[in-house]
Amino acid sequence: MKKSKFTLVIVLGLVLCLLCGTTTTFSWFNRPDVQKGDSLSWRGDYNVTNGENITAVTYVATKDDGSEYSTVPFDFKTPTTVPAHETKYFCTEVKNTGTASQSISLFLNNSETNTLSVGVNSPLRTYRRFTSDSQTTSYVTKTPSNVNKKNLYIATNVDDPTKYTMHTWKNVDTDPTDKELSGYIKDKSVNYDNVDYNISYVTIPMEHDHAKLWLGIGDSKKWFGSDLEITAQNNTYVFKENESTAMKQSDPSAGISSFYSRAEAVVGETFDLGAKAQGTVTYTSSNTGVATIDNNGKVTANKAGNTTVTVTSTGAYGDKITAKCVLTVSKKPAKSLYIPIVTNMKIEGKADNDPVVTKVYWYIKNDTASDAEYSLGDLQISL
Repeated sequence: MKKSKFTLVIVLGLVLCLLCGTTTTFSWFNRPDVQKGDSLSWRGDYNVTNGENITAVTYVATKDDGSEYSTVPFDFKTPTTVPAHETKYFCTEVKNTGTASQSISLFLNNSETNTLSVGVNSPLRTYRRFTSDSQTTSYVTKTPSNVNKKNLYIATNVDDPTKYTMHTWKNVDTDPTDKELSGYIKDKSVNYDNVDYNISYVTIPMEHDHAKLWLGIGDSKKWFGSDLEITAQNNTYVFKENESTAMKQSDPSAGISSFYSRAEAVVGETFDLGAKAQGTVTYTSSNTGVATIDNNGKVTANKAGNTTVTVTSTGAYGDKITAKCVLTVSKKPAKSLYIPIVTNMKIEGKADNDPVVTKVYWYIKNDTASDAEYSLGDLQISL
């Protein structure tokens, strides 16, 4: 007796394994590009071969418990009334006449009242209620840009700072930058050892942390002092004419590491468009009717249109670095009324002359105390 029970357990286990290997599976992840009725659409980025050879027909149950179904295809143009707290049962027959496997999704048109619940009896049992919150979506997209600029102050007492070049690099002398000093910043100076030095600057990559100053070009250049280490992004280097004397810590210089080149949003959304920057950072919108932005980089989309958001980093001595982002604001798209019955359901291709037919038994339930009419111009199939 014990031996027969053990044999029965083994047989049942093998049957279960076989069912798991052959049963169609699906997930609740949404899929886009749905079309009405028993039409279909195709996107090549899904893991299926093509969008051909798939047809779908839906039948309505002739018994309230869904045990029997009509042999006449359901008329999608006819509204369906579901009595209070009752359920309507359907069967969608999906046929693959090709040899390639397909992955399909079935969607249903939800009502504005969000009282619709959807369940699946086969191939797997599920039940899910959909509310407004379950369809909330953010429509903000942002394209990052690498600005990678900062200023390095040079304080000197020479007549013409543009004769001097600042050589900068990161860690080791690879990918160095050679920049001529700009003219002096008007009416700005730094006092060092009771002497006022005029301030010039160079704009260099954010990651550069070493510098050296020279006069002249080529073999005739004259280096001033030893290598200087940029220990922070806001150093001022002080030079007397013909010699390097000291380094003096200053207030922050202008600098922007990264921002965004483009962004898109819909009316009514608020989102962050802050730059990674140093110094004093401000933001402006060229069209405040379309969108406004505060000095923390928080954007409010007001109406459809285009605007340019500019971030400005200002250093302690008035130097500036800017970056721009083109922002497009659109009207909020109509709320999607489609909810999934099954998604990502795989249908194998045929191995002989007979098509592969998969039946999805599903239902809609009225969760309210009143009769509800649903338009099933509704069932969507998406590949």
